[in-house]
Amino acid sequence: MNDSNSFIPEQNLPTRSLSQYDVIRQLRFPMIVLVTFAHSYGHVADDFYLLSSEWNTYEFLKLLISQTLVKVAVPVFFIISGYLFFANVKEWNLSVYKEKMFRRVKTLLIPYLIWNLLMAIKLKSFSWSLFWVYWKPAGIQIDWLGNEQLMTAPANMPLWFLRDLMVVSLLTPIVYIGIRRLGFWLLGLITILYLSGICAFIPGLSAYAVYFFTLGAFLSVRKMDLVETLKRYELPAYIVSAALAITMMCTYHMPSFSSLMLVFRITGAVSVFCLASHISQKGLAPLCDSAYFIYLAHYVFFMSFVDETVFSIFGTSTASLSAHYLLCPLIKVAIFVVIYTLYRWVKTKLPPICLAE
Repeated sequence: MNDSNSFIPEQNLPTRSLSQYDVIRQLRFPMIVLVTFAHSYGHVADDFYLLSSEWNTYEFLKLLISQTLVKVAVPVFFIISGYLFFANVKEWNLSVYKEKMFRRVKTLLIPYLIWNLLMAIKLKSFSWSLFWVYWKPAGIQIDWLGNEQLMTAPANMPLWFLRDLMVVSLLTPIVYIGIRRLGFWLLGLITILYLSGICAFIPGLSAYAVYFFTLGAFLSVRKMDLVETLKRYELPAYIVSAALAITMMCTYHMPSFSSLMLVFRITGAVSVFCLASHISQKGLAPLCDSAYFIYLAHYVFFMSFVDETVFSIFGTSTASLSAHYLLCPLIKVAIFVVIYTLYRWVKTKLPPICLAE
């Protein structure tokens, strides 16, 4: 895992408080599986964003996983990225900043450009918007001023995370100074900004990126153990997250859904770190290194043949559609893990730059 990219296989993690870094390592694969579910739309005949009013197992699973639980994955990755950015910084200065930015050319910028170009080839389209704002995915959020906020993304849609991570990484001198001079006041200000929904989706500088990256950075700069600090709020986080998840599922079509989701992202992320600290995931260690590759590739190589094959086998009953929804992302992840394992096996013969190693 690189000190700023929460997906990349570890290189030189600090040795302080090893338990929290074990948790960080272990979270990569489960969280990237959630990300793949975020882009799993179920049976192709369904409108993913307009769930039917008929409650059945299939609709319940889609709403629970793809519209509720997956919302914690990106905040977790931003928190990890912010924390690791400053984790081994003894003294912040220009040379440290330059060194970190140089690393990000290889680990963030080059993969971002390559995998967006691959998506452009797939789309048979090319414009500069491919690298910044190519999509405006559905999912409207209403801010406190009553304005609609639309998400934006590059051609390889999941890479909006990398886009925003690169921008906040460039702004880390401001983040560092803000943490040092304003302390908890800074956290209060960005929390209000985040919850307000104002400027939620500025391309490259979304409120999500600023808030969760800064939260992780705050704990790191203040030399606070990430996991142990969040575990202080473990029980309240579980209770609030469960209550919000239930409420969100009952109010999916209501304006309050987006506001509830903003809070759920916070409590849900805290809950994830706390849960991971209690669960031994040693069996996931061999899978964790493949997380970055899965993230970069899963939207470009969508593997529709998997959906078609599984659907043809299981049919169209509610139980069959549920099996289709649950199995397809897992099968695709398994295929990507195999591909990545094969790559690692022959990596001495292949250029590693596309996988940012």
